[in-house]
Amino acid sequence: MTNISSIWTRIDPGVQQWVLENPGCVVLPRTLVNRVEATIGESLHADAHGEYWFSGEELVFLKARRRAQELGRFTTDGRERLRWDDHAEMLDR
Repeated sequence: MTNISSIWTRIDPGVQQWVLENPGCVVLPRTLVNRVEATIGESLHADAHGEYWFSGEELVFLKARRRAQELGRFTTDGRERLRWDDHAEMLDR
């Protein structure tokens, strides 16, 4: 079964941004499910209404992505960005 964490880097950046900008959302609307499925060429196993409900594991993943993006660690396309102070944190350990 396809889950959001395994396909995140292949998802349309517009859909990624929507998901990250709507942190209280636990379901991906049908219009966005259609965009994801068209982009990745796989089914998300939507419900009878065409919506995709995030699992608890996926919600944890999305929360971590939001937090990382807020801290500037990741760009919206999923690439990790090393900040200048990350080196200092490593030296302090």
